[in-house]
Amino acid sequence: MVSEGQGENSSSQNVKNFILKIIRRGAKSGKTEILLSDGSSFFVTQGIVVKNQLEPGMFLEEKQIQILKNKADFILAKKKSLEFLSVREHTVYQLKQKLLLKDFPPEIIENVLSELQEEGSLSNERFAEVWIRSRIKKHPEGYVLLLSGLIKAGIPSGEAGNLLNLNMENIDFEEVLISAAEKIMRNNSITKEKLFRRLGARGFDISSIIKFIENHYDK
Repeated sequence: MVSEGQGENSSSQNVKNFILKIIRRGAKSGKTEILLSDGSSFFVTQGIVVKNQLEPGMFLEEKQIQILKNKADFILAKKKSLEFLSVREHTVYQLKQKLLLKDFPPEIIENVLSELQEEGSLSNERFAEVWIRSRIKKHPEGYVLLLSGLIKAGIPSGEAGNLLNLNMENIDFEEVLISAAEKIMRNNSITKEKLFRRLGARGFDISSIIKFIENHYDK
């Protein structure tokens, strides 16, 4: 509760503003605007208003205002994060970028990301598992491109390699290659050379491609 500095007798050196008006800006946004005596304003949540007993006429020091802002930013940033995560899994990097675009302070974002990871709501490992499974089903490709995709999603290269290796136990790359080749070979006029190049472009290793072509092409 930030009641310190409330009242007429507070030191003029410490008291910067008093609250003129408190305006709820809608249930959907979760924001409540605090209008101050100097003409400025800031946003908090209604829960913060109630918990800290904020009301018109209450004096607030600059330090108290910043504490309230930080609390509100954390709550709103976490709420927005959970909205993003309810749609799909994200890497830590992806979620960070989305929160930055929403203009949350970087230090607040870092605190939110840390808490979400501790709670298990945010996980690079879970993202990798879901992404790899979906990628192989929709656009079958080899180890190299899968690794590249995880790195592009913002997972550090070392961690990305470890996560891909963990998921390789559930991946039969021979079956993945066959699936990719079947999609490519829907064009009946494709030559061995074109098939070789396209499988190579999808990240499959040369020896596996040669073996597939020898065993399956023209059969």
